[in-house]
Amino acid sequence: MPSYLQWMSQNTITEWTHDSAVMSQLEYALAHGAVGATSNPPLSYEGLTIDTHLHSEQLAQLSRDCSDDEFALEAMRIVVSAIARKLLPMHKEKGGYYGCIRAQVQPGLRDDAQGMLKMGKTMASWGENVMIKIPGTEVGIWVLEELAACGIPTNPTVLTTMSQIIAAAEAYERGYNRAVKAGITPSFSTEALVFGRLQDYLAHLNEQRDLNLDPQDLNWASIELLKRSYHVFKERGYKSVMQGAAFRCAMHVEQLVGGPFCSTIHPKVQKMVLEEDAAGKLRREECIEQLADQDAIQRVLKAIPEYRLALEPDAIKPADFGDYGAVKMTLDVFDSIGWQKLKTLK
Repeated sequence: MPSYLQWMSQNTITEWTHDSAVMSQLEYALAHGAVGATSNPPLSYEGLTIDTHLHSEQLAQLSRDCSDDEFALEAMRIVVSAIARKLLPMHKEKGGYYGCIRAQVQPGLRDDAQGMLKMGKTMASWGENVMIKIPGTEVGIWVLEELAACGIPTNPTVLTTMSQIIAAAEAYERGYNRAVKAGITPSFSTEALVFGRLQDYLAHLNEQRDLNLDPQDLNWASIELLKRSYHVFKERGYKSVMQGAAFRCAMHVEQLVGGPFCSTIHPKVQKMVLEEDAAGKLRREECIEQLADQDAIQRVLKAIPEYRLALEPDAIKPADFGDYGAVKMTLDVFDSIGWQKLKTLK
């Protein structure tokens, strides 16, 4: 019998990519239906330090006569390029986002439009199947449109609120249309709704304020954002493809099945899914249209006012995207345990 992930890939429209830059883990994921991979600074560092037999020689050859940030970018190029080469046959066969690796710009550039645009273009030169991850800050949304207008594949990320999700989707639409008007082959895009990062933020507030919310309520709270986003995309017909990201449990995966997602699932969660399926705890059916637990949603809304900001369209102005707690927490983590660690390899 196929594994749950194989069943999902073979029997529903829901697709998934591998959320890791470790090559041996990627091989396993591809065997279970993954159609690509996702990287970011922490995952790139992990790939470089685990797959030392693959990357140490190239890492040693990098020039040290450059800034730490330039070195970090070059180090990330090594692991991203290796995965891009691995996935290229799939991309050439199927096109679009199939067989792509997603690579993220420096988190510290979150408010530097020209810096992110320049780095995004540089990273796009690493391979035709490299998609550029840009954070959903106000200037990041501008960069997303500019990259799309250039025909560069994009993966807007760190989207933890409906306001950001809509802004990113509409930026891609504008960039897509500009590319067509300019005679440029338009790019493809997957939109990373890092709903687990919203959940992490809610869990932080739950603990900080001694609210005593049940963790399962927070599971449902993050799923609600994904389900509402699904309906918005369905109603508005956005061209970009939704990508569930930062899964925190097997139920998260189950609840998205049946939706037109190309999600990104970390090996730890892949393992949870396979174990819970083997124990008969997951339903092999399409769950995307099923309502989240609305009682749980109401409990979280009542206890944490910041949650409402994440759910309601236009609740947050673009200028405030980068200040929303879940966004700031995520980018700070990507910087501290990712980009800064890449520098230490110098």
